Amino acid sequence: MKSEEIAKIAGVSRSTVSRVINNYPNVPEKTRERVMKIIREYNYEPNMSARVLAGKRTNTIGLFLFSIYDIKSPNRVYGNGFFSPFVDAFVDVGNSMGFYMLVHTIYKPEESWRIRQTFSQKRIDGGIIIGTEKSREMESILRNLTHPLVIMDYNPSEIQKIINPKAKIGVINSDDEKGIYKAVDYLVSLGHRRIGMILGRQTTYSGHRRRESFVKRMKFHGLPLDVRYIIKGDFTWETVVPAIENLIDSGQIPTGIIASNDSMAMAAIDTFKRHGIRVPEDVSVIGYDDFPTSAIVKPALTTVRIPFFEMAKKSMDMLSELIESDEPKFMVYNADTELVVRESCAKINNEEGNI
Repeated sequence: MKSEEIAKIAGVSRSTVSRVINNYPNVPEKTRERVMKIIREYNYEPNMSARVLAGKRTNTIGLFLFSIYDIKSPNRVYGNGFFSPFVDAFVDVGNSMGFYMLVHTIYKPEESWRIRQTFSQKRIDGGIIIGTEKSREMESILRNLTHPLVIMDYNPSEIQKIINPKAKIGVINSDDEKGIYKAVDYLVSLGHRRIGMILGRQTTYSGHRRRESFVKRMKFHGLPLDVRYIIKGDFTWETVVPAIENLIDSGQIPTGIIASNDSMAMAAIDTFKRHGIRVPEDVSVIGYDDFPTSAIVKPALTTVRIPFFEMAKKSMDMLSELIESDEPKFMVYNADTELVVRESCAKINNEEGNI
């Protein structure tokens, strides 16, 4: 069956059938439902190859996950507390909007060419990149790509400096400044003065931004930064464990620690427990992201929540707008963050909190 026959049965024009198939918004809902009912009844499948050759849309979105760290882990994508919620959210949102989702993992910076290849092969209408880190390869994509693209976790001002004049780009970040401010303020309200931080990778925008915000908020409260309490974590469990063990061996433990993600916070808690250091009685710990496991570990983790689903929905809305646009566009969105108070922090008296 051809689209002309679908149009004839539905009593609409062929162009209307095309707009329904391509998920255009300017189709009356009753008309859309009538056409879709006939498409389902007759099991109509558009000829994708012919559509691509004709320059039409594929209704497919490419979801590119940059996983260039923690290369020894077999679960570094779908077992990852950051990637997994986003993948689930994007698939749900994309399907609800009538898009197919093509998920592709980039394991090395030099594999970034696959993004350009997927666009040049006309397999997708737009792309979403998650887990980016500063690299020459990433900058090359931003300089040369003109296809609709949404990028998560990247500095918007840096993108704006190098993008192609014809680019259609959206940038999505969580408001990490507010998130870290809330975490520091909460520990201070509990009487903590000796506060440390477990850093994420500084090659990522979020890792750099969270560290920068921590420094600013500590200065705001008149609290000195003790380099002994600034711990390299790289966003991974494996990096945190020996770093916390070294901290314990030094005998210099802060009363409160903020981790740049939940995985590192839980690694710290686990390491403290193995050395007989109680959380939150001896040291309070705050995470970041609010992974699903954060609420069920013991003690339940106080953390800064990132709205994964909201960010996925906003990304898809932005990408749809970029796909529809005939003009270059640059869009930026910062998702709000929320402090979720659970069991891993405790109030201390002034003597314990003193430096």
